[in-house]
Amino acid sequence: MKKIIKISIINIFIVNSLMAATVNCIGGECEFNNSKHFKYAKTYCSQVLNYEDVETNYTNFIITKTGEKCEVFENSN
Repeated sequence: MKKIIKISIINIFIVNSLMAATVNCIGGECEFNNSKHFKYAKTYCSQVLNYEDVETNYTNFIITKTGEKCEVFENSN
């Protein structure tokens, strides 16, 4: 029983990391891959991002590597 629980937990982490949202941004215009909330968004964060892992929310996204929070002011699904 313990073995099944451990395998299940490991599978959840693997599936979550495989389905993590990534973003490509140039000049505040961003395109998202595997995001539940956005396909395209405009933000005030102006750095260049290439396939960076992010956590998305309805009004913002957080760059996993740096922890920076970028507010979204326009988006499309």
